Amino acid sequence: MTAIVEVRDLTKRYNGEKLALKNLSFKIAKGEIIALLGPNGAGKTSLISVICGLTTISQGNVFVSGFDVQADYRNARSLIGLVPQELMLEPFETVMGTVSLSRGLFGKAPNPSYLRGILERLSLWDKRDSPI
Repeated sequence: MTAIVEVRDLTKRYNGEKLALKNLSFKIAKGEIIALLGPNGAGKTSLISVICGLTTISQGNVFVSGFDVQADYRNARSLIGLVPQELMLEPFETVMGTVSLSRGLFGKAPNPSYLRGILERLSLWDKRDSPI
């Protein structure tokens, strides 16, 4: 099975000193469901941040659908959706306004018909004009 996420010999250090991840390697197959479990400070958030391209890699490689998250950042990020633990959204913005804005953050043109399809699949179309 082809890996949708592949981590190879990943090491992450903060400020060149604090070791968050050490020589981590694994693959996640398309359709596979995983869970990250561990105590505070175990590196869960660091790993997610590296995979999503939110922080740099100290050593190793991470690939999303074959795209290197550092060398081919835009293609890798276009395939990733992340819902952070703490959402920092404008409380008065509508559902449609929020998802429209997120396309612009990645340099994508507005596409109302595409967004409608996504919101319909998520059973959120009837909430499109509701505030977040």
